[in-house]
Amino acid sequence: MVELLGPGGTIEMVRAVLSNGADSVFVGAFGFSRRSGYELKHSEVKEAINIAKGMKKKIYIAMNAFIEKEMIQTLLEKRVSDYAKWGADGIIVKTPEFMRAISNSYPDLEVVASVGCHIDSKEKIDFYSKMGATTVVLSTELRRDFEKIADLSDYAHSLGLKTEILINGTACYRGVGNCNFFSYFKDAFETITLVDSDGFKVEKIFGNPEKGGGCYRPCLYIGDPIVKALAPSSVLEEMRIEKNLNERFTLAREIPKFLEIGIDILKIQGRKYPVDLVASMTRIFAKILEKSLKARDPDLSEEISRLDLLLKELDAIREEQTKKLRKKLYEKLTPKIEIAQE
Repeated sequence: MVELLGPGGTIEMVRAVLSNGADSVFVGAFGFSRRSGYELKHSEVKEAINIAKGMKKKIYIAMNAFIEKEMIQTLLEKRVSDYAKWGADGIIVKTPEFMRAISNSYPDLEVVASVGCHIDSKEKIDFYSKMGATTVVLSTELRRDFEKIADLSDYAHSLGLKTEILINGTACYRGVGNCNFFSYFKDAFETITLVDSDGFKVEKIFGNPEKGGGCYRPCLYIGDPIVKALAPSSVLEEMRIEKNLNERFTLAREIPKFLEIGIDILKIQGRKYPVDLVASMTRIFAKILEKSLKARDPDLSEEISRLDLLLKELDAIREEQTKKLRKKLYEKLTPKIEIAQE
């Protein structure tokens, strides 16, 4: 049975998406997921697991920031062991060595090779399968290439793996997890020390999504002087040709096609948005999925119209978030550039 996976940026959101039709929810482990500011502390993860289990639904813990090798054993002992004991269904991971360690130590946990793994080939499916993945999330770059999605999904299934695809989210330049444009702005990176509910400390690097700190989204304003000053002109020229720089996309209309292909998990991103907005979106996606399971060519016009209105609201919020990130980047970098030019 296909699974609708919703975001859980807060405890309130966990309850909301599961109450509005999601079959499962994902939450970020504090300090270790790719979404800065929308993670759950350790005690909250336990609460979220209890909520999901009480509703007889599934829950995944996102630990898909880059995990340093020396941290792996500590995280197995201080985090993953508790998640397994509390009843989590799986862990979402990008770092191959961490993936393998979880699989070896906790074989009953599902191991999801994150969208950040940028899985776009059979070779990558082979690799992450050997690392212990039980589910592979296909790259955002493939989101409308149904022929390739079908080919890779069939191949993953032949290896005994489940497949997942984002039906609502954001596509980075060259695909989530495959973009390094943020690295040109490393002088704006900010180290943030987080203290969890049990006193466990971890450092994030704001501006570096691989280190769990989010991104300044400079690809959305590549014409700005500060971006031109730091990024190579050849890279900027290439990006000007690209049509999906940090594109917010929704594949609601394509859900019947994904069912036909046999995708196992349909994922909704959105931990950073208001709870009521995410809950409403989840409810509509659940209705679209319900209709698509009942009919080969369902009439989704009503649901799509309602969803479009919600997405306009989401886009307005996202635009404001980008403006704040852009302002922060200027505040961080303008003095440094001025000094360098003197």
